Amino acid sequence: MEFRMAIQVKDNFLPQAEFDHLQKIILSGDFPWFYEDLITDADDPKHYYYLTHSFYKDPGITSHFFYLFTNFLKLIKSNGIIRIKANLYPSSKIKRRHRFHKDFLFKNKACILYINDNNGETCFKQKNGTIKKVLPKANRVVFFNGQEPHCSSTCTDAKRRVNVNFNYI
Repeated sequence: MEFRMAIQVKDNFLPQAEFDHLQKIILSGDFPWFYEDLITDADDPKHYYYLTHSFYKDPGITSHFFYLFTNFLKLIKSNGIIRIKANLYPSSKIKRRHRFHKDFLFKNKACILYINDNNGETCFKQKNGTIKKVLPKANRVVFFNGQEPHCSSTCTDAKRRVNVNFNYI
């Protein structure tokens, strides 16, 4: 049975002081990022790289920065976490859309918290074949079904595109 969930966008999701603190840490030069050679899968002909930071990967916490999301998880009413990870896509001269993918093949809710403003949209493939685009805006959250095809893209108007991806129940 397929799980359905409409795409919802909410701006100014976290209290401003909380978001400012989170943003300051994640965008600092001291925050640890880790190189990933593939954005979607090995079959992707465009072997673009990106940087990630894992906060939680089932079955447990993987970063001492996990505490940053305690309130966020309450606000989204998570009953269980599957994964929380930050993504950093370096700027590019031309915007490149990455390959569509599904986070997991089993039932899960997903959301993306955007850390900075930029023009590197997230695209969602709709059942009717159309593409819905959501532009990153600091403290914006987009909620969606993690089983639905979606993709990221690079940005051209900022040094980097940074977001945090949540998969949960």
